[in-house]
Amino acid sequence: MSLPLAPPGARGICRCLRVFGLALLIANITGCDKRPEPASRITVDAAASMETQGVAPDVPSAADAPRNTELAKDAAAVVNAFYNTRPSFTSAGTRVLFVSDRDGIPQLYLSDSGHPESPAVHLLTTNERIEERPAITQDGKSVIFMSNQRAPENVSIFRVGLDGSGLVELSKSEIAHRDMPLLPDGLAGTMIYSSRVPTEKGMRVFTQSTLDGSPPKVVFTDKSPGGMSDVSRDGKVALVLRYVSPRDVRVLRVDLVHAAAQVIYPAEAKAESVHHAAFSADGSRIFVATQAGEEAALVALDAKTFTEKARYVETKPTTARIEDMAVAKNGERVALVIDAGNHSEVRLLDAKTLKPSVPVAMPLGNGEGLIFSDDGKTLALEWSSADAPNDLLAIDTLSGKTRPLRSELRPGIAALPKVTASISEVTSFDATKVPVNVYLPSPLPEGKKLSVIVMVHSGPAQASQAGWSSWTRFFTAHEFAVVDPNVRGSTGFGSAYEKADDGPKRLDAVKDLEAVGTWVTTQPWAAPGRLALLGASYGGYMTLMGLSRSPTLWKAGVDVVGVVHWETFLKTAPSLGRESLGTELGTEVMSPALDKITSPLFVYAGQNDLRVPRADSDAIVASLRARKIPTYYMIGANEEHALDRNETKKLFLARALRFLESNLNK
Repeated sequence: MSLPLAPPGARGICRCLRVFGLALLIANITGCDKRPEPASRITVDAAASMETQGVAPDVPSAADAPRNTELAKDAAAVVNAFYNTRPSFTSAGTRVLFVSDRDGIPQLYLSDSGHPESPAVHLLTTNERIEERPAITQDGKSVIFMSNQRAPENVSIFRVGLDGSGLVELSKSEIAHRDMPLLPDGLAGTMIYSSRVPTEKGMRVFTQSTLDGSPPKVVFTDKSPGGMSDVSRDGKVALVLRYVSPRDVRVLRVDLVHAAAQVIYPAEAKAESVHHAAFSADGSRIFVATQAGEEAALVALDAKTFTEKARYVETKPTTARIEDMAVAKNGERVALVIDAGNHSEVRLLDAKTLKPSVPVAMPLGNGEGLIFSDDGKTLALEWSSADAPNDLLAIDTLSGKTRPLRSELRPGIAALPKVTASISEVTSFDATKVPVNVYLPSPLPEGKKLSVIVMVHSGPAQASQAGWSSWTRFFTAHEFAVVDPNVRGSTGFGSAYEKADDGPKRLDAVKDLEAVGTWVTTQPWAAPGRLALLGASYGGYMTLMGLSRSPTLWKAGVDVVGVVHWETFLKTAPSLGRESLGTELGTEVMSPALDKITSPLFVYAGQNDLRVPRADSDAIVASLRARKIPTYYMIGANEEHALDRNETKKLFLARALRFLESNLNK
């Protein structure tokens, strides 16, 4: 389960949670969800001068303004380093449809799949970001895509021609979180999707025409939360994941004609965390990606008897889980992205035996978004590394060799110093091994020790993976070291590790942070005493907890919409989020002891944040200022529980770095 803000490099929300509509709980604050700033909206600086209720945000002094302006220009290099993501092939495989934020907001683009350097054609311009992977209709003439509309957590479905013409909103009937529609090959002009109303716990499955404005038809209702994972090629049978708890997810076979459902996996007495379920190309099997205890496995079930026919078990690493899955239409291959905790790996399996076919060597980083071309010869996905944001790659399914699907320069980051990524382990208070990702400027400044930022990922159950992070790239370019710890509770390191911070054991994760900070002070590249803690949302909560529990270890902190009162947060979360978080957090969650924080603190709040109301951030700032603790307060105008807009991101990075320079490098 993941909370709203995913700090730089953070990954770990599985596909099944996206199916359940939790994608809107994830807001990427690293430059991936950019949107233009309409002229009618006030800027962050303008908001800083407005009269506000509560504590007023800081306004840069005249002395700081030149340095802030200089740093904002540097921040633009990483904020504008656009990503390409969520690929889909046209039926002939000659073009690739994808989502990119190159123009400030995630939008649809087309390009030549055989010429990665060819221009990307902007399909259409909308005022809201595109959600999930778009799908090309069965006739190859149109694109079905989703976008937020009219209300928070309301995701609507649209159709547009492959030439960018004829934009139509298909779902207008109610405010709901809809999942990306599936388009059964044998049912032209029809889409099938699951949906949840924010005030309800359960889910519904709809069928609807993609050709006209006819209303959707409810074909299945479940009182439990969940979502559809796949549909048969004739559109008559769906695979639905029913969410019982974070570690108990069931696969339902749903007869959409008769609205009849039966649980087919796992066995009734067992509890497993199923991440994906999909039909084989001929419909004779059902593939289930699951985690039972420490074992991540892909199981092939007979589609009629539901008996196991084959099984693939991930053994390297043994603590991994299956993050993403795709099934080739030609029936030959199944592809997996393995979440190995601090990085991703790709597997190509024989669809009949589930034995590995050919190895796929990927650079250290993370990826997802698997999809096969119609002929099964090419597998596309998105991938990022420490030096490069998400971009599209193609894998030859016979040889395992990779090639770029897009090859585009990002001049801003090309001019920045390089960064090196490595993975280490830190021994915590109880001998638990805590994985950490370490990012250093390359080459290291000669004869100079570095100030260090320990960056805590969101979650609780998420992970920091070695890959692109606009924050890390910005801070390392200014001669900071960045350390991303995967404290207990992080995903991808085994079920026991993920559960090790549940309920009353929350403080053990805070002790892990202390162990990581102590380890950092022993590293040859670290400057003694120049150590900062930074995090967003749950990571912000952990930042406040770390500063209050180990006040002499951390010289400064940066809290980005950090949770202070979990009761408030849970009240505003979607029903599934409330249930999942309640299970993991327990009945009582310790709040940060603000009166114990003695380190200078930078606080960022979204003006319209429902999850962490601005009043909570006001209270943090007021508490510290009353005790004369140096505090810098920034408000993101027109921002919610996120750093969503380019201008906000640039100003935040510039001001946060200026704050850290002032409080660490002296």
